[in-house]
Amino acid sequence: MLKLPLLGSLTVLAVLATPSLAQNAGSQSLLNNLGPGQTRTVDISLRARIGPLELARGSFKVSLDKDSYSAEATYRTSGIAASFNNDAGVANVRGAIENGQLKPRSFVNQETNGKKRRITMAFQGRSVDVTAAPMWGSMGSPPATLAQKLESVDPVTGLMELSLVTGRDAGRACGGAVKIFDGKRRYDIRTQYVGIENVSTPAYKGPATYCRGTYTEVAGFNQKKPGETREPIRLQIWLADVGNMGVSVPVRMTGSKGIYTAVLYADRAVVR
Repeated sequence: MLKLPLLGSLTVLAVLATPSLAQNAGSQSLLNNLGPGQTRTVDISLRARIGPLELARGSFKVSLDKDSYSAEATYRTSGIAASFNNDAGVANVRGAIENGQLKPRSFVNQETNGKKRRITMAFQGRSVDVTAAPMWGSMGSPPATLAQKLESVDPVTGLMELSLVTGRDAGRACGGAVKIFDGKRRYDIRTQYVGIENVSTPAYKGPATYCRGTYTEVAGFNQKKPGETREPIRLQIWLADVGNMGVSVPVRMTGSKGIYTAVLYADRAVVR
């Protein structure tokens, strides 16, 4: 995808495909606590880098009420990364909230550079209808099956789950496997709770829930080139309740593969 190791995966993973965490039975969530007429908004700006080199910038904005949600994520490569592949785009999702669960209904990802591909997904009961213009040359090896699509959420809903569903109960902060489908690729995020650590970013300084996990390719990915492997990306995630609003947002994240480690951090986080 990109010529720098980790760069392609982390650009996507960092902003558009940031992982969701399993919703544990009985854990408290903002989605369970909003009453009629109440609303909540979350606005986060993110940056990714390897060492001193900036890779990407993005933002995540969500609005939700008792029964529905909408969100927008923007992303673009920057710094040295833009000289290899100038990726940029915006993704939007709309969905319902049913029994504290996020249920995506429509998802659109519009690339604003390169091929300017537009991807739309409609989640309709027992089908996930996908259109892409222009179409990909290949749907991957192997391509994602209908069953794999049905068991998944879109990438932006995944980011919402990480920000909104994760509770402050440390024992329930992480755990399990989450399945994500972006219109072509299907991948799993597996996480586990480690402990509480202090973290320092431009957006937040203080104690945060620390989790470890992996990002594993499942289907829909291009055939690997000689020397490339499907080794999972090793993840570390720090979640903090910015402003004591009952919403745990990702303030720092790392992804490691081989000798390379990319860092994603929040430079602004506002919850209202």
